Amino acid sequence: MIKFESNVLYTKTNEWAKNFGEVIRVGIDDYSQSSLGDIVHVEIADEGTHVVSGKSFGVIEATKSVSDINSPVSGVIVRVNPAVKESPAILNHDPFGEGWIAEIKPENISELDALMNADEYKRFIR
Repeated sequence: MIKFESNVLYTKTNEWAKNFGEVIRVGIDDYSQSSLGDIVHVEIADEGTHVVSGKSFGVIEATKSVSDINSPVSGVIVRVNPAVKESPAILNHDPFGEGWIAEIKPENISELDALMNADEYKRFIR
């Protein structure tokens, strides 16, 4: 059973974004992690890297495939989750919690308006 969180927004490329005011926390959703299979390696751009909405800032390698991690907003990566780099399988076990990937300081918070809420995302993936 795929889990959906009501307190995050979703991208069309299966990332989630949660607004913490100054930063946007980003991860992959439960649908994405289950589609990928066992995640074995994650590459994430360094802190201080400028990212662009809809563009890749990392890669997830799994037993079934390789997938880009796309940014939901333009801005600067201010924090990368070290737990994801040390133990990529955390993305399979807790994608909305301890498995967050990065925090981005957005240039334009209104970019979040283009993302989907949980109900819209459920319709999108089905």
